[in-house]
Amino acid sequence: MAIEIADLERRMLAQEQVLQVLIAHMTEAEPKFLDRLRAVFAGDQPPGRAEQDLTGTEQYAMQFIRRIEVLRETGESGEDADPKVGGIGTT
Repeated sequence: MAIEIADLERRMLAQEQVLQVLIAHMTEAEPKFLDRLRAVFAGDQPPGRAEQDLTGTEQYAMQFIRRIEVLRETGESGEDADPKVGGIGTT
C-alpha cells in the first residue's frame, strides 16, 4: 500500500508541475489570466477555518499560483523545477 501511495504522490506532483508550466506559458499570451486565478482563490476564509490544523483548498491554490509566478520570474521551463517549492506538500 505504501508503494501505491508513493506512486500516487509522484503522479500528482508531475501533473501539478505540468499544469504550472502550462499556465505560466498561457500567462505570457494573456498576462491577466494569473490575476483572474488569484482573484478566484484569494477570497476570505470562512470563520473557524484558522482554528483547524488543516491546509485549506484556498491555501493550496495560492501556493500553486505562487509557484507559477516563480516559474515566470525565473523563466524556468519546468524541467528542472522542484515541484514541492510552493506546491502541494509545502507550508
